Amino acid sequence: MKMKSLLGIVLSLSILQSCQNDETNIIQNEVNNKGITFSSIIDDAQNSRAYDTSWEANDVIGVFMLANSDKNVLDTNIPYVTSKGDGYFVSQNSPIYYPDGAVDFIAYYPYSEAISEHTNYPIDLSNQTAQSAIDLMTAVNLTNRELASPQGNLQFKHLLAKLVLNLKSTSGSSLKGIKASISGLKVKGTANLSDGSITPSGEATDFSLYINEEATQAEAILLPQALSGNLKIKLELNGQSKEINTEISGSIEKGYKYIYNVNVNYQGGEITTDPQAKYTRWTETPLITESQLAQSNIKYITHYTGETYEDSRLKNIPIRNYSLLYDTDLKIAYWVAYPLCNWYINGSGKRTDAWDYDPQVSKSLQANLSSSYPAKNYDRGHQLPSGDRLRSNAINAQTFYYTNMTPQTDKKLNQTIWADLEDAVRGWSSGTDTLYVVTGAMPTTSTDRTIQYTTDRDGKKIAVPKYYFKVLARKVNGQYQTVGYKLNNVSYNDRDFNIGLVSVKELEEMTGFTFFPDQPEITESIKSQKTPWQ
Repeated sequence: MKMKSLLGIVLSLSILQSCQNDETNIIQNEVNNKGITFSSIIDDAQNSRAYDTSWEANDVIGVFMLANSDKNVLDTNIPYVTSKGDGYFVSQNSPIYYPDGAVDFIAYYPYSEAISEHTNYPIDLSNQTAQSAIDLMTAVNLTNRELASPQGNLQFKHLLAKLVLNLKSTSGSSLKGIKASISGLKVKGTANLSDGSITPSGEATDFSLYINEEATQAEAILLPQALSGNLKIKLELNGQSKEINTEISGSIEKGYKYIYNVNVNYQGGEITTDPQAKYTRWTETPLITESQLAQSNIKYITHYTGETYEDSRLKNIPIRNYSLLYDTDLKIAYWVAYPLCNWYINGSGKRTDAWDYDPQVSKSLQANLSSSYPAKNYDRGHQLPSGDRLRSNAINAQTFYYTNMTPQTDKKLNQTIWADLEDAVRGWSSGTDTLYVVTGAMPTTSTDRTIQYTTDRDGKKIAVPKYYFKVLARKVNGQYQTVGYKLNNVSYNDRDFNIGLVSVKELEEMTGFTFFPDQPEITESIKSQKTPWQ
């Protein structure tokens, strides 16, 4: 299997299933002629997948067919293949046919011809170099089926767990050659494919995580089991080592994906790490480390809309408005992160001009922006635009908090080229379910560390950003796309915002921030995209 979005596959299979319901006689005839075939989906919920979210060409599953009445096995471990990787499986050898009477199906991946009992599938995770070869999944949802029944999709679920360690060098040195290992875990056991139960066996041992070629990610598939303490990971590089004490304790749960983001500083022959801090985060939230949040002048703030989700899966969960990383010394936010979709943009709200202090930060730690800056040529520039939050006046008013404002060059930036970029972003949001946006303001550059200041209405100093950036991510046809923009805080005669086009990867290097750290589908190659969006 390979990492790619399942959205397009899910849509196509939904259409296929609808056709099956509408054309039952045609499909029954096909089953009579060609034997039973299967369409399938993989559970792609963020916190319940272990390795991948879709199939790869020529993936093979094993299928057992049992009598529904007494659970006797009628066909044992029949290999089925998806030749195109689209999740449509046909028999690799001799197909299965419906007998008289209803049947149940048990399917599993990866296929092994040595499997003879669906209640006793051997597991060995000691070798992590081929992750897809040990990523055990089962599908047991097709029960009480017969020739006259609509077939439906095999719905695969992961029985193991996945650990992902995102690695980033903060010292500029390459991490190639780094090793990661875990000790004290059992790696062998058996699975009952019919009920998904896992029985660990053997002694706890040490094993290495798989490291990708760029040395930006370490991965391991883990056997669900009880833990005696917190799970620990050992990093090694050029003879030096560092132990990371994770928050995984109690037990490793099946179907869970545990993601850790670690900044690695290797200087002077010593490894130091700065793990991701504890904070509420979503797809759009950049990485915040423990050392950053430990600084008294750094505040992580989240504002909610006051409304809750209504659908059954998320019912009564508060809907976020935006999050920001605010510096009380500089009195600006380094970034503001927010989702964008029709729900936020279209509604009964309007521009409120409700300029006010952010209620989550002491007024003494904010700029007084009750009216324009005393210095000329600066607007109170929104990082989250007012026009992105028109669902209600209450939601729009939150965009006028002073923490969302920075001193931005007025007529030839904020009101022109930057406004055009904001309009384009709103347009791009209509072409996807949700557009994830990070807007930022940087007071320094890699070559100019001097911070310039202006003042607020009370004479307090406010840092003047040297440049602004936007980082965007969206899903189109099941695949993530990213793009970035960087515009200096100066007057522009040109209104073509594509003069500021950069990749997200370039912005990570410029700003030092890691974007979309908890979204493994947004890979390094995707972050390196530098193509203007349409």
